[in-house]
Amino acid sequence: MERSENIFELVTDNPVRFNILSLKSKLAMTLIVLIRNNEWTQADAAKAMGVSQPRVSNLFKGKIDKFSVDYLLEMIIRIGYRLDVDFDPTDNLNPLEIKLKKKAAL
Repeated sequence: MERSENIFELVTDNPVRFNILSLKSKLAMTLIVLIRNNEWTQADAAKAMGVSQPRVSNLFKGKIDKFSVDYLLEMIIRIGYRLDVDFDPTDNLNPLEIKLKKKAAL
């Protein structure tokens, strides 16, 4: 048996579920890094994202099953970031590129 390099391959062999779990974990990790970089407490982060402190606690505990992709994206956007998505149909290897960018101050 070949060893998997991705933990989600051990959880599911469904490619849709695999990709959703992978995306949700990456978004959750991104949020955790942004919160830590701002040196926010969970209460500070909750206020900035417009969620409850227990929601932030769930995030830090890795309970990604409690979050949708949409909700994780909303939290990232609420703390001042935006997603820049580019699609290049001629790039067979990486046709979709997603970048997280800090919103410009108004």
